[in-house]
Amino acid sequence: MCGLFTVRPIMFALVAFAASVISPMVFAAGETTMPKTTKPQADINVGEVSATVGSKSGELGNAVKSLTPEANFKSGQSVKVLGRHEVTAAGPVGGSAQALSYAPGISVSGYGGTGATKNSISVNGIKQGWGGFAGGQIDDGSLSVTFDGVPMVDPSTGLWESPEVPQLDLLQGIGITYGPGNPLDRWYNNIGGQIAFVPLQPTRKVGGSVKLTYGSYGSRKLFVEGRTGSVGGWSTIVAGGMGSSNSYRTSSDGFLNPSYNYAWFAKTIKTFSNGDFSAGAYLAKGSGYRPVPIPINPIVGVTMNGTANSPLYSQQTSGYYAALPGSVWHKQDTNGTWLLYSKLNVEMDQISSVHNIAWYRHGYRVHFHYNNYGLSNPSNLYEYNNPHDDVYGDKLWFSVDLPYDELDFGGFFLNSQYNSRNAFYNSNSPYYGSAEIPNASYRSDYWDQTDIAAFIQDRISPVANVHVTPGVRVIKYFTRYYPAALQDFAQAYALYPSNNQGQLPPSKNNFSKIEPSLDFNWKVQKNMAIFANYSIAHKEPQVGGGGGLYQSTPAVYSLERSTDFNVGVKIHVPDERHLHDFLLSASYYHLHYANQYIPLYDTSGNYLGDANGDSTYQGINLAVTDKPYAGADVFANLNVEKAIFTRYVTGGVSYDGLPVSNVPDSTFNIGGDYNTYVAGGVLTPRTWYQYCGAQAIFNDNTGAPSRQKLAGYGTLNLGVDYTIPTASSGMGLKDIKLSLDVLNVTDSHYNVFEYITGGGLLGGNSAGQALVLPGAPLTIYSSLSANF
Repeated sequence: MCGLFTVRPIMFALVAFAASVISPMVFAAGETTMPKTTKPQADINVGEVSATVGSKSGELGNAVKSLTPEANFKSGQSVKVLGRHEVTAAGPVGGSAQALSYAPGISVSGYGGTGATKNSISVNGIKQGWGGFAGGQIDDGSLSVTFDGVPMVDPSTGLWESPEVPQLDLLQGIGITYGPGNPLDRWYNNIGGQIAFVPLQPTRKVGGSVKLTYGSYGSRKLFVEGRTGSVGGWSTIVAGGMGSSNSYRTSSDGFLNPSYNYAWFAKTIKTFSNGDFSAGAYLAKGSGYRPVPIPINPIVGVTMNGTANSPLYSQQTSGYYAALPGSVWHKQDTNGTWLLYSKLNVEMDQISSVHNIAWYRHGYRVHFHYNNYGLSNPSNLYEYNNPHDDVYGDKLWFSVDLPYDELDFGGFFLNSQYNSRNAFYNSNSPYYGSAEIPNASYRSDYWDQTDIAAFIQDRISPVANVHVTPGVRVIKYFTRYYPAALQDFAQAYALYPSNNQGQLPPSKNNFSKIEPSLDFNWKVQKNMAIFANYSIAHKEPQVGGGGGLYQSTPAVYSLERSTDFNVGVKIHVPDERHLHDFLLSASYYHLHYANQYIPLYDTSGNYLGDANGDSTYQGINLAVTDKPYAGADVFANLNVEKAIFTRYVTGGVSYDGLPVSNVPDSTFNIGGDYNTYVAGGVLTPRTWYQYCGAQAIFNDNTGAPSRQKLAGYGTLNLGVDYTIPTASSGMGLKDIKLSLDVLNVTDSHYNVFEYITGGGLLGGNSAGQALVLPGAPLTIYSSLSANF
């Protein structure tokens, strides 16, 4: 674990190193303006995309500009952009979580290797999603996620799941903001930052592509894309894909733990003389069977089917990637979303413009669970969990651009309804239950939320090459809760009223808060800028699950709160010697997360109680990208972090000073590719390495963090593309590309998630023992794509 005493020297060393890399002639005296990039990024055709935009505030131009090194360089925020080269490192069947792991400070853990299965994502230690088991999801739901600028997170649970963006070929890039960010870009849960998925956009020219992938464990994927080009001022794109795969976890009865996913996207934009209007639709789903975590070492009584006459279940006895028989235990975990939205950008005059986003989103998940471990035919043999949320909202803001002043002001509102429906039952004798009339635990509770925010920010330039952005946001959050098991499970409520997990009467809450922020960017030299930012943000604590706030615990709480500070240096060199679109960003961060509400559940989703805490996250992030030679691209990302609980109390016991669970002490990745002409085509070898450091794990047995650690691990990966130009064929086909990807080339054995079980999953003998989720072994994928 890297302490703060090592963070500051490393930070200064990185800044000094960055400065030494740049040739002195880059910092020519008297240079006060930044030259335009002469070589746009190969993976983002800025000129083609923005050419469809009729105004400087246009939709497509802004979407692409947010991904460019120049926009990052000018920002006072700590930002990382994942372009196509880093996204490709996730592999051809990887999803959003796998791609995000190539940004500094981001770690990912889950039970699968494709976009179909869920993952827990940690950004500088702050979590989003859920990919493990039971406790330890500290700060979960505290990252905002957007798709084409539209929020995707459930306002009640705070959760977004990675299978909601399962197809990476659909993306043009991913932007990550570390910390709450400026008021203009903030939504309702930006405690630790924001993940912005930017999909492919309509273009000026007609075009399209098709891609087929096949690989290890029966992996298959198809992706298609079509663009109309500009037709009478309209331009449209339709794109999407579908995939399926079996798990690398093997069950003794031959069950393959399969998964599948799809995502489809359509967007059309109309450009007029002083702006544009666009409408978009997105539909996505990921579904996969979730294998049970496996003990590292054998445990007496923990066997393959839970009975004494069955072989022991552990990595040492049943195999590193073993899973319980599907006939004994299986759980299909499905997550989906569909989204409709529109955007309007209008220039009202030479200096002012108005912008609007309106959206509707439906999100859902389904857990279908069969658990007969021990062959005891329990009363809760089945679980059918099908919660959902519906959200609609609107964001309106105005922009005024003056010579030394860029003013933005406006606000948003949203209405959301979340239903936590779940049923545990056994349809066999003597229970005769069902999903409609559960004989065991059940719930159906509703949360209606209205979130309102108004903001103003002003990017001013008091002196040359200095930009300061003060901002303030005022929020008003309303939450109304009402239990509905009596209506939704009327027969079960009449038969088993004590099994209802919603135990409290209707209630409501509301909060008003002021959130100040300030960021700063000083271009000290032509290609070097120093930046800093400070902000305060709030969010509602999570609700839902098998108990907790409103259901089992009175709704007396404070909004969760983050106080975040970042300072660092950015270096951007468009074209100088071996630096082409070179961008380096190095920063130190410190985030204090207060008023944490941490609900604790067992493996069956039953509420066990809660914890309250404050935590502090501090460390450094370093990101570098460059094109050192014609046809070459390289990237590297580094994070070193220390995260501790300044306060953690559960059951009247204090665990102050322990490390925050599931936060690696370091992450690192490096990679690159090179284009060379071979036999009339372009050969592109690729190599990349990824490392995740040691991390403290959670103890379900105590309901608290621990000092026990999951060991660090690294994987080496290789790939090669061969692109054959076919433009001369006269068939509209531009090129054909053959690709081969080999992930974890050395077939390294490693575990991505570990926790100390309370014994609820594999029986009482396992209590206090470590269970793990193994990472993927060597996997091979081949792809064939055609571009039109």
